[in-house]
Amino acid sequence: MTATNSQRWRYHAADSTGVDVAGEIDAASERDAVDALRRRALWVTSLEPMRMEARLDVPKDGAFHETTRPMSTARAWLARLTGDSVASELAVITRAMSTLLAAGVPLDRALAYAAGPSSRPELQRAFSAVRDGVRKGESLSGAMSREPVFPALFGPTLSAGEASGTLDTSLETIADHLDRAEAMRARLRAALAYPALLGVASIGGVVVILLMVVPRFATLIADSGGTLPFSTRMLIAVSGVVTRGWWLIVAVLFLAVFLVRRWLANGANRTRWHRARLGWPIVGQFERTRAAASYTGVLAVALRAGVSLLQAMRLARGVVRNVQIAGQLAEAEERVRSGGSLARALDGILPPLSVRLLDAGEAGGNLSAMAARASQTADVELQRAASGAVALVEPALILVFGAVVGFVALALLQAIYGLNARTL
Repeated sequence: MTATNSQRWRYHAADSTGVDVAGEIDAASERDAVDALRRRALWVTSLEPMRMEARLDVPKDGAFHETTRPMSTARAWLARLTGDSVASELAVITRAMSTLLAAGVPLDRALAYAAGPSSRPELQRAFSAVRDGVRKGESLSGAMSREPVFPALFGPTLSAGEASGTLDTSLETIADHLDRAEAMRARLRAALAYPALLGVASIGGVVVILLMVVPRFATLIADSGGTLPFSTRMLIAVSGVVTRGWWLIVAVLFLAVFLVRRWLANGANRTRWHRARLGWPIVGQFERTRAAASYTGVLAVALRAGVSLLQAMRLARGVVRNVQIAGQLAEAEERVRSGGSLARALDGILPPLSVRLLDAGEAGGNLSAMAARASQTADVELQRAASGAVALVEPALILVFGAVVGFVALALLQAIYGLNARTL
């Protein structure tokens, strides 16, 4: 099948047995390529055009070659470098399983595709274990609940989907949630990337000055004799500590990290630390907004899947990282269990806008939709808070690094002027 306007496409698809296959095909458009693959009983999971110089020779007989290959080490490292994560790949696989089930593919074959060699090793092992459990008569939700690689949301959501016969819809709902969560993390990483790079460059510049520039200048100053200004003596002393005592600095840093981690391993200490962070300017509001975004997002997904309110609240509490807020949310569950409303129970824990939206959802009988709206609103506010924090951090780093460089220049210039004065 070759035409003058054909294009070579690289694809990944699942065959009729659910096995992941990969290969190349010539087609005039993406739609033609998908149609051609469907005629071969293949369900496309990814399709991308190939550059002309990367084309392989097509056999003269027009044979259509397919390959099944595991993820290479180079591909795994590339995924890490580009920010790809287990969560993002799990979202892709979950959505593909939803597509396969909606197309009538049996669950066993869909799980065989998910456990295929194109997945990460940890996901391959997890889906293989789930497939074995399902073959032994276990439910999909129960089998996935036993595997730690799957978020806690999987079990109850899929259980509700199994009970209502909408397993494909439940999988699609989970995939949407994973995609939104990964998109939020990607936005935060992008917002913090430049300040982190600026901080590393600033520290590197200061270290180079102290390790290379100042010692050589100190040697020249010492050879000339005379009394050095206080700023120059201070700079040379700091450079000497960094040059000769770097191993001690590194050891102290490692010891400090070890002691802090050991202190935080205690639950009471970790709660005190998280409670203190909530009182910090900027950081406290950021923590509450992030908790609201995660909590209401999972709450919306669980309620939409038919999970009970209290169970949905427990699932949503599991994604909140701040221990202090999680403890308050546990108390809110007890108030709801005693007959209180959700919005009133969460008042003072989540931001006011999120509470108001949940209150409107309870009053209007569309709590899942309003919880999703609250999550989206919190996501926007979280992005705004991150941008505001970055707007403060960037000039602060520039000022600090500028002050350090200015002090170094002043100390060196004072020493040079002193030498010139003695020479004259």
